[in-house]
Amino acid sequence: MKISYRVVIIFGSLVMLVFSIFFFGLLLGEDVFRVLGVLTVGENGKIIKLIAFLFFFVLFLLLWMAGLHTKKEFKTIIHETELGEIRIASPAVEALALRAVKKIRGVREAEIRVLTENDGLRFQVAITSSPEVNIPQLVHEIRDELREYIQSTIGIPVNNSEVTVNRVSAEPRARVE
Repeated sequence: MKISYRVVIIFGSLVMLVFSIFFFGLLLGEDVFRVLGVLTVGENGKIIKLIAFLFFFVLFLLLWMAGLHTKKEFKTIIHETELGEIRIASPAVEALALRAVKKIRGVREAEIRVLTENDGLRFQVAITSSPEVNIPQLVHEIRDELREYIQSTIGIPVNNSEVTVNRVSAEPRARVE
């Protein structure tokens, strides 16, 4: 959202706040601008003032939140090649890397985070492995597969992959009844 739109929305929300404070003041019996004669007096007048106060206060809250809300933009990875520029969003790279890692035997679960560097990518991989695999060999296999798969699929070199084994989990056995 553009800054000018945000400024207008925040300004509008402040106007709504002033209106809501005005009607709240009327509810309390304070007539700051001496317009009480325009509104009806009595119980009907209090209900109208309460409804007006709630209406403007809710509008204020909605506009204020809309003006302050920022949409999270995805980080885009840009890589220059001889044919031009490659742009790919970080979640897309993470999904590709997750696909490559989950194909490896011994990986039960995986979480991947991609970080950009000047000349390539760096991955932080957290896995849950099965107990029957050799963990150093598994980590080496993950690094190699990740590097080869990302390089061949996206064309961006992988500089480093940090692999952390968070858990070693046995496969649940099927119960025979």
